[in-house]
Amino acid sequence: MSGGDDELHEEHEEHVNHEAWVIPYADLLTLLMAMFIALFAMSTVDVTKFKAFALGFNEALGGGKVDAGIGGAGKATSPVVGDGNGTGPFNGGTIMPSDAHVGGNDLQKLLEALSRGKAAKAKEQQSLEQVQQDIEQAAKDLGLGGKVQTKRLDNGLDVTLLTDKVLFVSGSAELEPSATPLLTIIAEVLNKLDNPVKVIGHTDTDAIHTAQFPSNRYLSAARASAVVDFFAAHSVPSHRLEAAGRGFDDPIASNDTEAGKTLNRRVEIVVESKLIEQTLDNAGLGNKPAESSTPSAPSVNPNLSPNLGGGAH
Repeated sequence: MSGGDDELHEEHEEHVNHEAWVIPYADLLTLLMAMFIALFAMSTVDVTKFKAFALGFNEALGGGKVDAGIGGAGKATSPVVGDGNGTGPFNGGTIMPSDAHVGGNDLQKLLEALSRGKAAKAKEQQSLEQVQQDIEQAAKDLGLGGKVQTKRLDNGLDVTLLTDKVLFVSGSAELEPSATPLLTIIAEVLNKLDNPVKVIGHTDTDAIHTAQFPSNRYLSAARASAVVDFFAAHSVPSHRLEAAGRGFDDPIASNDTEAGKTLNRRVEIVVESKLIEQTLDNAGLGNKPAESSTPSAPSVNPNLSPNLGGGAH
């Protein structure tokens, strides 16, 4: 029997939207593009390759032709990934340089900064290579090729001078006359740069305990200071120079043999990279004093004179 309130209405099956996958797919492409751009920004970017990558990515996302190169003076008329305001390749928006999230002025500044850093690094490396060649040639001309070793570092250049019969006699921090020609040439080479220079003294493990040098660390520091004083006296600016003594803490050979001890008795002249110092300063990790986050309390001059009035009033 049918009809009336007891009649059961036939339930219709809900229509399934077979195009719903487009939304998460579009979000996935957006995240992928953001990830790749972030990876490129954190690496050393070749400007030409980066432009080609950006243009190719744009076309892969269905964009049109770009009238000007990335960071160029013209207008980019290609669609970009939606920016949350209803624009992008999935909703028909276009991009202009003034509202570009990736590209335009911001990307141009990034690429220019990377390019300047790369150029500065290449220039500094060229300068340090020239310094290395000049010092090696000077040592060879003086017949001290076996007493001078140079090595390129990630953060600059290391020049190692073996002290025996070149700079100092045993147990002394007074420069020998034979050291003058070599150190004079090194000072002249250092004057061609404006990089920081750190001089580090090293000794072997033979104990020393005198009134002047209570330990090997005192001796190594005094020797480094003697070299720094020599450079300063030969026009190397003092603010670029630093002396340090490591004693026998950093051996480069075994102290069990005389040959090893001879190698360990040395002075290292480290020409440090300016780029690393600048990078640390820009990142707030340098040696500059930190700015106080709290205001300083006003100075108070308390009245410390004794109360001579007698009692309370």
